[in-house]
Amino acid sequence: LRVMLTLLGALGLIVSAFLPWLDGVGGLELRLRALIEPTFTETSSTFATVGFAAIVLGLLAVVGLAARFGGLTRAAGALGIVMVILFAIQVYRETGTVEMREGAWVALGGSVVAVIGGFMGWGTPVATQTVETVETVD
Repeated sequence: LRVMLTLLGALGLIVSAFLPWLDGVGGLELRLRALIEPTFTETSSTFATVGFAAIVLGLLAVVGLAARFGGLTRAAGALGIVMVILFAIQVYRETGTVEMREGAWVALGGSVVAVIGGFMGWGTPVATQTVETVETVD
């Protein structure tokens, strides 16, 4: 269940990068500055976009599967949630409403699923105990 939820959450984050986050602006075109200021300009540099950040977080969630307790997966999902919340705040500041397109919503859903997947750890190892009976000789 942990693997399935983590992969589904990572897929949501990665796919969100290719979807529009605002009217006519895709995740791989929207500058990272859109998370901290209400100017939604496009950029040609893929590495400085909200979509690239979503892809990196999705990959981090998958890498988190290598760890036993899912801490990296939870962190990637939590950062994805923070990213969408920051974006929603800036959209609200600019427009007065939260008019985000499907890319932001898919990123939010993927982040939540990744966090849930991160909490589904492998469980605690079961310790076995061997009991020997000792007979006393008189």
